[in-house]
Amino acid sequence: MKLTSKQIKGLKPQEKRYQITDEGGLALRVQTSGVKSWVLRISQNGRVLDLTLGHWPEITLMQARVLARQKKKELELEPPKSFTVKDAFKFWCSKKKGRIKSYPDEKRRLENYIISKIGSRQLDTITPPVLIKLLEPVEKEGKQSTVKRLLMRVREIFDMSVNAGYLHSNPLTKITKVFAVPTVKHMPAVDWKELPIVVSQIESLAPEKYRVLFYFSLATLLRPGEVVSIRLDWINEESITIPAEFMKMKRVHRIPLTPYLISLINEAKKIRKNKRSPFLFPASNANKPISSQALAKWLHGQEVFRDRLVAHGLRSIGRSWFADNDVPFEVAEACLAHVVGSQVVRAYQRGDYFASRSKVMLSWHAYIMQCAQCAQIFKENPEK
Repeated sequence: MKLTSKQIKGLKPQEKRYQITDEGGLALRVQTSGVKSWVLRISQNGRVLDLTLGHWPEITLMQARVLARQKKKELELEPPKSFTVKDAFKFWCSKKKGRIKSYPDEKRRLENYIISKIGSRQLDTITPPVLIKLLEPVEKEGKQSTVKRLLMRVREIFDMSVNAGYLHSNPLTKITKVFAVPTVKHMPAVDWKELPIVVSQIESLAPEKYRVLFYFSLATLLRPGEVVSIRLDWINEESITIPAEFMKMKRVHRIPLTPYLISLINEAKKIRKNKRSPFLFPASNANKPISSQALAKWLHGQEVFRDRLVAHGLRSIGRSWFADNDVPFEVAEACLAHVVGSQVVRAYQRGDYFASRSKVMLSWHAYIMQCAQCAQIFKENPEK
């Protein structure tokens, strides 16, 4: 039977020294003084030798198995099982779950491309050529960004394995140099000067539901997932206050209310079919908002917007308008709920520029209304 950590902890000294075997010649020797030592029994040149590997608990059970395997490898003997890639992955999961926002996606990606292929292999048998061969087909499929994310996380897993004592060093530290750097492709967005044309097309094509959702997204400059998360009880006389857990940067975000934004909120309330829902943009289910991809899918379904504008691109339109209308950098970034400055700067500067943003949003909303008015005039008098 293999040893367990609980069993080792419970071993007591006796009148004579004794030892308990694990596997592959590894054993734990318990001295009369209570000191517990790891020993590896091997057969060499017709003699049986006991090699001392170290003391417990300084060397854990799994670390002792690694040392035993490495020692037998040095002596060209068959090594016993040691830490696997899956063991290291589980350790990474235990440390990263709940700490990184992208954890579910990162975990799923690693399981699909790495763990399902080499999860059962011993950690110290994974070399750069092994991982390169594994990821080359992914790169050939044009998934350079996927390769980049996988390399980053696999290197991180191996770094953590070194810190945990699973490995002596990380053999993958320079593997990223083998693969091409992925080309960054920005989300499609038109120039802010083209907004009158876009608004005219929205007025002509969009059903009322998507028209209001478009204007609300443009007016608030929130991310798509943040737009649909808006609850009625977050709206007061001064602002829409979104709790930190619903924002990408995990900071409370206040959106100043303007007459235009209030009119959009009232319009959204009127077209809500699910009146019992707590959400401003509810799904048919009372406990859920509409999909965060609703506007994105509608835009993609219109040939006039395809590859030209996405829901997230509305934020780019607003940010460009701010830049060209002399809005201070910090205020503009705050309008988009971006985090600006170093950690030290943010420790001292804790305001959200609400008063300044209120003035900026009045001007921004005036421009949106101007575009909408032009669209209405064109709609009524197309010949002009």
